[in-house]
Amino acid sequence: MKITFLLGAFLVVLFLSCQGESAIKHEQYVAEGFTLFQTHCANCHQRDGKGLENLYPALSTDYLKDKAQVICWIKNGVHQPMTVNGKIYNRAMPANPDLKELEIAEIMTYVYATWGKETEITTVKTVQTALEKCPSK
Repeated sequence: MKITFLLGAFLVVLFLSCQGESAIKHEQYVAEGFTLFQTHCANCHQRDGKGLENLYPALSTDYLKDKAQVICWIKNGVHQPMTVNGKIYNRAMPANPDLKELEIAEIMTYVYATWGKETEITTVKTVQTALEKCPSK
């Protein structure tokens, strides 16, 4: 009886401590995305995603509403004024042409987990599809 209880307790602890493969992959993408965000994005959008006054927009729901567009912005930059939440931002967003599709997927997963409240990863396939449809520069 004591052994059965201990085995049952062990299995419960093991079950609760194990994460599914998708949860682990999500955590990896978020961790890598955080590092990449700090390197490529935080200088303008700030570490907290609040942006810089009227220079660079906050990473709000309005800014993030079109994931494919955000992917294009990350890769190709933004070279014309943009309006977010009624504010006009005239600063150009630099392109990041050297970022690999996986790195963009990781940044997107971090950004959307942090400011978009998503729990799924942005896949490399999603990034590839968006990049194929990006408007020409």
